[in-house]
Amino acid sequence: MRLLRGVYEGPGSHGILRVAASMRGVHTVLRALPGEGYFPALYGARERSGEAAPVSLSPLRGIPEDSWGPGDLVRDLSSVVRRHPETEAIILARSEAALLSGEEAPEIPESDEAPKLVTCEWESPRVGEVEAADLALEDLVRAHSRGRRERSPSPTANLFGPPVFGPSAAAEYAEAERLLVLIGVGVNARVPLSASVADLSRLSRAWVNVLLYREIGESATLHLQDEFGTQRVTTPMIGAAGTGAALRTIGELCQLDPKRVQQAVWAELARTAKLPWYARLGRPETFRGRRVAIFGDFTYPLGLGYALSREVGLEVAACGTYLEHLERDFLFHAHTFTDEAFVESDPEEVAARIEASDPDLVVGTYLEEGVAASLGVPFLPLCTPTTHSRFVEQPLMGYAGSSVLADALDSALSQPEEPEAVETASMPWTEEAREELAGTPPFLRGRARRLAEEHAREVGSAEVTREIFLRSRR
Repeated sequence: MRLLRGVYEGPGSHGILRVAASMRGVHTVLRALPGEGYFPALYGARERSGEAAPVSLSPLRGIPEDSWGPGDLVRDLSSVVRRHPETEAIILARSEAALLSGEEAPEIPESDEAPKLVTCEWESPRVGEVEAADLALEDLVRAHSRGRRERSPSPTANLFGPPVFGPSAAAEYAEAERLLVLIGVGVNARVPLSASVADLSRLSRAWVNVLLYREIGESATLHLQDEFGTQRVTTPMIGAAGTGAALRTIGELCQLDPKRVQQAVWAELARTAKLPWYARLGRPETFRGRRVAIFGDFTYPLGLGYALSREVGLEVAACGTYLEHLERDFLFHAHTFTDEAFVESDPEEVAARIEASDPDLVVGTYLEEGVAASLGVPFLPLCTPTTHSRFVEQPLMGYAGSSVLADALDSALSQPEEPEAVETASMPWTEEAREELAGTPPFLRGRARRLAEEHAREVGSAEVTREIFLRSRR
């Protein structure tokens, strides 16, 4: 199979636009040709809410069939200040055509009353969408997070996650925030999604920075670490083990009682996470000798690689990323669970690498779906970029995300089988034990019942109690 078209990420201006559009009080001036298409695409994605996209087009030059005339950049920047008085920061993004024109960013003197202008001096046609988003966020943080550090009275964290248009981005933040509250850590700011300029000014108050999505928050959190000494947690919150490791590290940095953190982890493993159950109770033939190829951005392939190899027991036949600027870091981590780690941005070469790995399952972006179809193996679109967002947003991170992953794996790997008679029991169950069983995923309920009854016989009990049921799961 050879893919003839498709790209994994757009130019740098797209990344700047996504970060700025994720935030409140930030307006982007896009210096581009009048017909360049990302600006109307961004507007169209937001018009249902009734809010205009926080983007103004400054046309580089006019074309005969277009009603736009060439824009004077300084005039267009001043116009944004006049037409959008709520704006607290303006960021300038330039398309590839604007960069190649040689036009330099204007020098506008700072004023206490005018919004800050961020010009992104690092812009270049060689900087892709994801790297540009990371650097743009760092520039915004540098411009607004000045001042002496005064930590919040109680432990808080900054969440650095995906920007707007990231699949299930809001759900990822919500799951991480839910887990932090469980261990006694508040959220100081969510960045960049829904963050305001005021949020950026108080980032230094947090006790720890939690990187849900390193692709976008890496440079900004390194700056905060150097400037204010705020430590970072970079473990991907994907899978039960990864989530637990991240929560324990957050607890250490926030000086929490380790027993309280561990109790919260155990409670979530018993109540929410399906992945450990699926890996333990699934039929052995579901996983034995099965090979998976993973390809995507950075956080999701690495997190999934750890979870599928160490928690589920699948063999990671290949794991790759299209983010060439993160090559060294990616290969360092990926080689801990696979011998076939690679970095490649050409979809045809990615297809060839996946074919050569001879997988039984492909996890990747929408561009890998055709590769899986040609090999006749299941495909899970769990890595960005994706072609659309789901109707109901579900996280892939945290303990709730491990349940989403377990359901996806069960659908992809399990063979159809005769339904099990899960309602019939060979010994009595207490009402409390039945309530616990009802919270078990349907595809695991029959095996969970059998394990509980076996454990009850081992300990000499005539019935299955709640305590026996919970012990049988360990």
